[in-house]
Amino acid sequence: MTDEPTTPAELDPEEYETESRWITWKESAAKRFRAQQRDEEPAEPFRSPRAFRQWSAETARALVDVQFHRTATTTLLPLAYMLGLIFAIALPIAITVWMWQISAVLGVLAGLVAVPLGLSIAAAVRLMLEFLVNASRLATRVEHISELADDLFQALSDVAEPVNQLSEDVRAVQFWRFRKRGTRK
Repeated sequence: MTDEPTTPAELDPEEYETESRWITWKESAAKRFRAQQRDEEPAEPFRSPRAFRQWSAETARALVDVQFHRTATTTLLPLAYMLGLIFAIALPIAITVWMWQISAVLGVLAGLVAVPLGLSIAAAVRLMLEFLVNASRLATRVEHISELADDLFQALSDVAEPVNQLSEDVRAVQFWRFRKRGTRK
């Protein structure tokens, strides 16, 4: 059996204080990151009628927020994607109908091009929205890293002060310096 200290009372007080400060720093950073991840959860408005009502209320709040205090990327994403899909379906149909009114041959050609055009528009909308979501996540992580850097700077500042004091105290003690001896004749 080892006789290593297991409780904070058995640890060296200075070591415990440093360890405690380190643990507190890590815990506060982890709490902030978890809170940011909870805010970033994707909206699922079609899960249930209640979820749709909540999503509708959040969407309305996000659209009315003219000061941009709340991030609306994940809230508005389903709405933007649905509108993009409607556009991807409606545009080729409208073009086909319009071409059909001009001539039957153009209508048939437009009908043949309509499906690939609709799929291309839907894919482009999806890619743009995924890019937007990834940029939003990256911004959140950069913000988190910035906060971690601020916390680390503060923790290092807290450690630097006692180290500087210790350095001054050691310089004040001059027992290792030898006095100059007189030259021997």
